[in-house]
Amino acid sequence: MDAGVDSFTELESKLAELANAQFASPEYQRLFALKWTRARARIYMVQRAYFVHNRRDCWAYLQGSVPFDVKQLIWDHEKEELMGDDARGVENHWALGMREGAVVGLTPEDFMKTPPLPGTVACCYAWIHIAKDWPWLKALPVCAATELSNSDEVIKGGSFSRRVAMKLNADLGIPMKEQPNNVEHIKADVEHAKLLMKVVRRHATTPEKRQEVLDGAIETWRIERAFKGVMADAMAACQE
Repeated sequence: MDAGVDSFTELESKLAELANAQFASPEYQRLFALKWTRARARIYMVQRAYFVHNRRDCWAYLQGSVPFDVKQLIWDHEKEELMGDDARGVENHWALGMREGAVVGLTPEDFMKTPPLPGTVACCYAWIHIAKDWPWLKALPVCAATELSNSDEVIKGGSFSRRVAMKLNADLGIPMKEQPNNVEHIKADVEHAKLLMKVVRRHATTPEKRQEVLDGAIETWRIERAFKGVMADAMAACQE
């Protein structure tokens, strides 16, 4: 491990740089270079649903090992993801994904019965291993770093959900109003992305601890690139 990250500002800058670099990776480039058909969009949305389930598992494992004040932050974050927001009329994020899937012909049974791709399984197990078994500051980014990649405030040119929404509109003519999952994440993940640095400023008070956070983010995003590559390859192989 490197000697450490000298300041919060330096860490925040490095995290933003790495989050943006995801979009220049070969895996991300392959995913967005494809022509999205409805069949390819169905592959993407089913595998995304497994990712959503994995997020819930990882946050739960992480919550078991963090200090009390961080448990509270995670609980607040996960309430909306798991239960939705009645005040705003927003469903839980699993339901949002299924409703968005209906636009490209997916049924609830498709989400329940279509198995994960082997690469999806491998990535999900890798994320769970980090969340469950690594020191908590190093494990924190396994959950929180992916929110940075999905924040319009961090990502130049638009977050991942925004780019997917634009792709669905450009290739399939699906308007934003028919993409409830993407719309919700475009809004919600701007705020969710702030959780990581909120925790860092409270607890990563030495260069060595800040380096742990950075190391965890680097590994988390390495796995995420693999996951995007898995989806891109499966979608490219689909000729429907």
